Amino acid sequence: MTRLPKSRLDQALAALVITLVLVGIAVLLPKAGQWLSTARPDPTPVPTPSPTAPPSAVLLPEELDRDLQGVMTIVNDHSFATAFLIDPQGDFLTAASVINGSASLRLVDNTGGSHVVRLIGLDADLGIAIVRASNDGTPLAFGDPVALQVDDPVVLLASPKVVNLRTATPAVVLKRSDTQLTLRVDDLPASLGGPVVGPGGKVVGILIGSGRALPITVALTDITQWRRQAGTAVPLAPLPGDLVLRGTDTTSAPAGGPSVQSVSPTRASAAQDTVVTIQGSGFSDGKMLRVQFIPLASPSGGFDGLAPTFVNPSTLTVKLPAGRVVQDYILQVTNGDGTVTSSRIAFTVTP
Repeated sequence: MTRLPKSRLDQALAALVITLVLVGIAVLLPKAGQWLSTARPDPTPVPTPSPTAPPSAVLLPEELDRDLQGVMTIVNDHSFATAFLIDPQGDFLTAASVINGSASLRLVDNTGGSHVVRLIGLDADLGIAIVRASNDGTPLAFGDPVALQVDDPVVLLASPKVVNLRTATPAVVLKRSDTQLTLRVDDLPASLGGPVVGPGGKVVGILIGSGRALPITVALTDITQWRRQAGTAVPLAPLPGDLVLRGTDTTSAPAGGPSVQSVSPTRASAAQDTVVTIQGSGFSDGKMLRVQFIPLASPSGGFDGLAPTFVNPSTLTVKLPAGRVVQDYILQVTNGDGTVTSSRIAFTVTP
């Protein structure tokens, strides 16, 4: 056997040691990685919070618009409140406290027009009443209040013509029983009689007191019975001074004719002559100039104003003679050239 020189033997041993070290490292590295991953687990990722979906609206815009066509204003001897149409024959449901003890009433529609009413029925125990008027509104559909739960949202409606009230006031059900809904709602005295509506725009209750509504199902027995009754005609109530209506209705004649935009004052006492100023456009002077006061809800009692005077193309004056019938009127203007136009702005003769 040939012996290697010592220097070459040292080199061979060194190479063997290096090889063994490299092989050991190659074997140990995967195990070290596994040990490190076990000893130091990756941090748990923080979940990204998902946004909370906003609550769905109680009423769709088209449902609200439809309902408001049947929500109007009921006026008694000294104040006003809310009533809503429940059938095509002109029956309006409202709160009994609005009607009880009042010698006169009127219904104000959403154009500002007034209607004589008949008292059909009143249930002081339940807190509801029905009046009947001639009207072209849309009746509100009834829902089922049994489906309501505590904390459910509902909406209290009022006439869109009245400045003093919110057309749609959000409310929340605090308690529900077979005979009462307790609500958290910013209501006003003039909200009494207003419909409380739920999903689909269906009536689930009627406001009979502050924060208190009668479930509409409880009223059905009275409503069914009252619909068969003719009721009693009620004198026309005066318009209360705190009832503020949105805008005025302007009625225009054919192109080039006059239009009436406002009347001042809008009420006058039958005890004395009163000068009334009519504002509009297209007025002209002439021998045919005439202002007629036409009863709003009666076939009789109309009259001509005295001394109609052309002031300028936008202003007329006329004298209301004393002794006229206490009721509502509209003004019909015959221009100096014979063109005729009528206004739906109500003028009231008071006692």
